[in-house]
This record gives sequence, C-alpha cells and structure tokens, in this order.
Amino acid sequence: MIQSTFRPSRIAVAGMVAVGMAIAVSSLGIVRAERVTPDKSKTYKCSSGTACVEGNSTGSSTWGVYGTATTDDGVHGVSSANGDSGVAGIATGGNGHGVYGLSSNGVGVYGRTSSDDSYGVEGTTTTGDAGPDSAGVYGYATSTGGTGVVGESDASSNSGHYYGVLALADTAATDMFDAYNSSTGDSCGITAVADLGCSGSIQGGDLRVRHNNSSGQKVLAYASESATATIEDVGTARMSGGIANVQIDPAFASVMDHKWYYVFLTPLGDTRGLYVGMKTPSAFQVRETERGRDTLSFDYRIVAHPLDAKNDRLPLAPAMKQPRVMHRAH
Repeated sequence: MIQSTFRPSRIAVAGMVAVGMAIAVSSLGIVRAERVTPDKSKTYKCSSGTACVEGNSTGSSTWGVYGTATTDDGVHGVSSANGDSGVAGIATGGNGHGVYGLSSNGVGVYGRTSSDDSYGVEGTTTTGDAGPDSAGVYGYATSTGGTGVVGESDASSNSGHYYGVLALADTAATDMFDAYNSSTGDSCGITAVADLGCSGSIQGGDLRVRHNNSSGQKVLAYASESATATIEDVGTARMSGGIANVQIDPAFASVMDHKWYYVFLTPLGDTRGLYVGMKTPSAFQVRETERGRDTLSFDYRIVAHPLDAKNDRLPLAPAMKQPRVMHRAH
C-alpha cells in the first residue's frame, strides 16, 4: 500500500517537471524570437496592408521601433516615389512629437538635400492656430548658449539662390517669421507683406532702403546716421513784421524729449538773417536779426531726442554671437 501510494506521486512529480520544462523551452523560444538579429540580405516586400514591417507599442516607456548603430544610421529610410517620405513621423494624441531627435554630442535631427528646389527639413502645419503648437518648424533651446534651430548652406556655386534658413508663407495672411523670448518679452517678426518689426535695436552694416525711381527701376537709398538717437520733423512757416511763432505738430511734440531739440532755419527770401528767439515744449519763436521787420517765408527742420530713447552717444557695439554649428558629412 505504501509503494502503491508512493509511485503515483513520483509519476505526478515527473509529469509536472516535464510540463515545466516544456513551458520553459516554449518561453525561451518566444524570447529568442523577439530578439532575433535580422539578416541584412533579406528584405520584407509587400504591396498591400499597413506596412511591410510594423512595430506596435502599448507600454508607457516602450518604443514601437528601435534602431541602434555604432558606425552608421540607427534607422534609415529611403523613398523613390514623388511626394512621399523616406521617414514619416505622425503624432495623433496629446503633446506627442511626429519626429523627435535627441543627441548627446551631434545633431538631434539632421536634414540634407542634394537636389535643386528641395529642402533638407520641411515643416508644415495645417491648423489655423497661430501659436507655437501649430508651427511648421518649432525650435526651442533649454540651456544657455543653446540654439533652437540652425540652418546651414554649403553651396559653392555663385549662381542660383541658396539659403541657410528659408521661411515660406503661401497665403496673404501668413507671417513669414516670428521669434519670441518668453523670459524678457522681446520679439521680432516679419509679416506677410515683409514688414520687419523688432522690440530691440537692429544692428549691422549700412541700412539701405529700396525705392522706385521715375523709370520704374528699384534703387537703394542709404539711411542717415547719428551719434545718438534722434527724431526729426520739417515744415514751412511765415513771419510778419520780423517775427513768427511756430507751433510744433502735436503728434511730433508728444514723442520728442522736451529737454532739448534743435531748430535749423532756411529763409526763402532776402533778409538780414533769422534766429530762434525762444523755445517751448510745444512751439518756438523766430525773429529777424538787427530788429528787422521783413515779411517772408522760411523752412525749418527740428531735430529732437525721442522720449523713450537712451541718452547715450556712440555706445560700444556688443560682440556678435557665433553659434556653435555641428558639421556632419553624410
């Protein structure tokens, strides 16, 4: 009886061990199947369905497709079809990214083109929201000295047009460029009609303005320069009996610093001479020299200091920032 009871137990234990080994072998086979190294000579071909190769992740910290490489590209996509993409990234929920690039030393996302009329990186938005969440390309720097977006052109030909950064607007209501510093509140932008507006000063070389001449040609005029910030107004007045009280245009008087302004006079007739006898914040008085009592017209030019400008003269120019650009041959 004892042997009869004991032997079935040994058989049961042996069966359990056999089943456990089968499960372990089966589990090991599944793990190896998930981590198998693909043969580079093999290509998955398909003509229907969602994709030839698909990776689907439902975990919070798991990637759908993960590619690594020590000497070449981790993930490399090529498309020969017109209008299609070698690699397409699409995000449909929350604040996800269609394409996210992260680099500890090189470039997070790198785009390059070798053909005319094409772009290394192109961003497009189809929403009507004007905020940064709907930007075609959005650059953001989180560290001091960092750069949100860098554009580089290494074209050696002198013909054609090459751009480090190209902003393209294809509707009459779309602004071409907008930059904003959320810390200081300063901004700079280019509107749909190419008007440039910046909250700070514009520094650089000669400022030239484009004009049309009488022949319909485009010409460039140089802007005048001053040792300090100035604002000017001109006009014509007339004196009677050797005296004239000239009212300054209220709109101009409201933006000029009343502490100082200059008045330059040009008589439009024979006179012994003219001078400014008195100045107030809203007017100035012109008299003829040697107690003259002529009646004549004269031109005047007022040069004032803007009310909101700094009272500095020829300040030292700040050093131009040279961003550190990563060059990569591909």
